[in-house]
Amino acid sequence: MTLETARLLLRPFTVDDAADVHVYASDPAVCRFTEWGPNSEDDTRAWVEEAAEVGLPAQWAITLRDDAVGAAGRIPAGTVVGGVGVYGEGRGPLESTPEVRELGWVVRRDLWGRGIATEAVRAVIDALLEEDGLEQLHARCRPEHKASAKVMAHLGLSLVRRIENDIERDGQWMHSDLYALSLPR
Repeated sequence: MTLETARLLLRPFTVDDAADVHVYASDPAVCRFTEWGPNSEDDTRAWVEEAAEVGLPAQWAITLRDDAVGAAGRIPAGTVVGGVGVYGEGRGPLESTPEVRELGWVVRRDLWGRGIATEAVRAVIDALLEEDGLEQLHARCRPEHKASAKVMAHLGLSLVRRIENDIERDGQWMHSDLYALSLPR
């Protein structure tokens, strides 16, 4: 299954995506607010293999439908430029909470500010709305990650609460802001 938007094609990851994924997964600026990375090539390859095995609806590769221009020049159509993850509540397994889905996303840095995350996540949300029993969508971001909070606002998610000491990274605890979208029944 794939999802199409005006500029993007969202599809399952394949093991051949490792080089594209490593562009953003090894970038310290992209990983600044994540609980992972910057990745080594081995880390990225292992993650891509796992994402490819898990497949949809849990892991969506964001690819370009047409060529784009980034900091390093032309980015060819078909290049993986990010991803959208779908999890159960609290980032648990999907089957653990069928009424709640938590979303996470990442886009390579040279395409930030172009609405790609909003467009990709909106497509995934629209697909999730087809799930029977789905009542709420969640997403988290670090309180200082204003760009991610802005994406959540564009998607209609509202700030619910701060989760203190939510993520440990490099021996430091980070807080998260939890956003939610309640779905009409």
